[in-house]
Amino acid sequence: MKNIIFILILLLSFSCKSQSIISLEQAYVYSKSDDGLPETVTYVKDINNRLDQFVGTWKGSYGGKQYEFRFIKKINFGSYSVKWDELIGRFLVNDSNGNILYSSLNESNDENTHLRGINIQNKTYMLNFSGNVEYCNDRGVVFIEVSQNNPNIMYLSFDRDKGAFDPAKCPNYSTFVPLLPKTKMTLTKQ
Repeated sequence: MKNIIFILILLLSFSCKSQSIISLEQAYVYSKSDDGLPETVTYVKDINNRLDQFVGTWKGSYGGKQYEFRFIKKINFGSYSVKWDELIGRFLVNDSNGNILYSSLNESNDENTHLRGINIQNKTYMLNFSGNVEYCNDRGVVFIEVSQNNPNIMYLSFDRDKGAFDPAKCPNYSTFVPLLPKTKMTLTKQ
C-alpha cells in the first residue's frame, strides 16, 4: 500500500506544472535569448535588492526644464501570468518659467503612471515610458543608473521610440523635443 501511495504522489508531482522564481538578472539573460522566459517562470524577483537603490525622490534640471522623479518598488506586481518586482515611476516636468509641461505625480493607479520597469542590465535599470503618445510619439525606454561613487546621484537618459507616428498630428517630428532628454542627465536624491 505504501508503494502505491508513493507512486501516486510521484505521478502527481510530475503531472503538475512546476512554478519557478527567477532573479531580475536571470530574466535579463532570458530576454536576450530567442526563447524568452521559460513557461514555468511565474515570478521575476529582485532577489539581490538591486531596485532599492533607485527608490525615492530624485530631482534635476536639463535643457531649461526642471524634473522631479519618484520611484517606488512594487513586489510581485502585474496583471499577467508572470509577476515581477519592478519600479513604478511618476514624474513632473516644469519649463524655465515654472509651467507644468507634464505631471503624473498625482496618478493613483500604478498601472497608469506611464513609467514602468522592464528589466535590469548590469547597473542600468530600464523602464518603458509612454507619455503624450498621441502627439509626436513621445515614448520609448528610460535608462537609470545610480553613480558608483555617490549613491545620491543618478543618471537618466531616454531612447525615443522611432516607430510609427501620425505626421498630421506631428508635422515637426524631426525637431520635436521630447519630455525626457536623450543625453544623460544627472539627478540628485532628495
